[in-house]
Amino acid sequence: MINNIWHKLKIIFRQGLTPKQLAITITVGILISIFPVFGLTTIILTCIALPFKLNLPIMIVISYIVTPIKLLLLIPFINIGASVFGTEHTLLTVDAIRASYESNFFNTLKSLSYELLCGFVGWFLLAIPISILLYMLLKVFLKFLVKINTN
Repeated sequence: MINNIWHKLKIIFRQGLTPKQLAITITVGILISIFPVFGLTTIILTCIALPFKLNLPIMIVISYIVTPIKLLLLIPFINIGASVFGTEHTLLTVDAIRASYESNFFNTLKSLSYELLCGFVGWFLLAIPISILLYMLLKVFLKFLVKINTN
């Protein structure tokens, strides 16, 4: 199992990705994947990956892996944003929000616009600083992997 993962990492580095590029790819993939709006992740990842020449397949795989984390963080993001605005916490559940998205995307944006705004603020306050830290750690770790790989 570990040899299989190691082999796949070697293939990625042979594709010409530097540790910095791979760290940015992973970090942006995670950051956008936990964005508190459903249905836009792949579009946003594509719009970011193409002009910055990031590895879109890796970003999409990461988005699928991180989806359960997005579901876990949705309500906390909304509650943090509501706290910032000094309003009451929402009584919505993740299931209610998902059901609303599945029935009508644009109606959800209209009816839950305040909750989505609170979720965005909560995401911005937590996810951005954590992503910066994650990027720095990943870059160091991936440079270490490359150094081991060349020896």
